[in-house]
Amino acid sequence: MEHDCDSLSPKEKILDATMKIIGTKGYQHVPSRKIAALAHVNVASINYYFGSKDTVVNEALKAFNAKLMSSFNYLDDLELPPETRLQKFLRTYADYTLEYPDIFRNFVDQVSHESEAPCEYIEFMKETGLNKLKVLVHELTGNQLSETELVMRIFQLFSSLEYPVLVGDKMNNIAHFDYYDQECRYRYIDLALKALIK
Repeated sequence: MEHDCDSLSPKEKILDATMKIIGTKGYQHVPSRKIAALAHVNVASINYYFGSKDTVVNEALKAFNAKLMSSFNYLDDLELPPETRLQKFLRTYADYTLEYPDIFRNFVDQVSHESEAPCEYIEFMKETGLNKLKVLVHELTGNQLSETELVMRIFQLFSSLEYPVLVGDKMNNIAHFDYYDQECRYRYIDLALKALIK
């Protein structure tokens, strides 16, 4: 899900380039010259828009976290039936993880190794996201699950969304379906949703 670089402002190009570099090289290996080259701007633009390389790295991570967290907004749309709210959340979350699959893989790696990298998303999950999901899944499953079973089901669902991203293009070789194809991905998500609420 590459962005059309011509439609982005210089500031957005810098953020986009930074996210791509973080995804492949990690948080500690983001040289200003590489950001500038990938964004097709001069190094002075980084300082002009962000003040420093560290700031642009932090802003890129915040932008990625904000996208993931914004998918949870669908859970609050009470005009939609519960199952539709959850489906929209899952589809949007999956789409966002594929916008920068390398940064998502790096993000998961950092979290699993208890890195000191920014964990705004983890804090959001602890304070808000998980509770929103628990309320909705509890409603969809008819209040039949214990608290532990409820959380287990939610994490099974997240695992089913994250595994194809972690495996990347090898998913097609392993499972013979293309998770990067939106129609196929949405069918996969709908099956995971049915398994969750059966």
